[in-house]
Amino acid sequence: MLDYHTHNPHVAPGSAIVNLPLDTVLRPETFRPEAGALYSVGVHPWWTDQGAEALLAGVEQLAQHPQVVAIGECGVDALKGATIERQIEILKHQLLLAERIEKPVTLHVVRAFHHILSLRRDIRPRQRWVIHGFRGKPELALQLLNAGFDLSFGQRYNVESYRLTPDDRKHHETDSEAPF
Repeated sequence: MLDYHTHNPHVAPGSAIVNLPLDTVLRPETFRPEAGALYSVGVHPWWTDQGAEALLAGVEQLAQHPQVVAIGECGVDALKGATIERQIEILKHQLLLAERIEKPVTLHVVRAFHHILSLRRDIRPRQRWVIHGFRGKPELALQLLNAGFDLSFGQRYNVESYRLTPDDRKHHETDSEAPF
């Protein structure tokens, strides 16, 4: 089983999608992928108040690498990061990049699902959008699934939301925790 999202760089190659850290995004020339490893790259919403233009340039460059298979972790967090408006602007740039290069997106969303739903209606993506670390109630899970999102579950999750998510739209992740 593929670990859909982790920050742990010490996993067996090909067993997980490893999210590249901030320092690598800021300095893409330091990226030294392990043979067979898979990666994702994105501007996390917590980073949106610090030099987003340089981060977006790094994402653009790294996203072209064949071992980078997803855009993210990116998104909107109402509790941390730049203003919601700025986070949405930075996220939209990454969502359009994902469409252009045909790679799925891993989304970090905290108290901002209405913004993500609105972006999905506006962009009408062809690429998969996956909600990272989903812990929400079944009602929200159904709303997201009906809108076309996939859900990714870590160690802590709502059992009913997990149960009602179709297997082909359900992903497992460790994030930075122990294996699922």
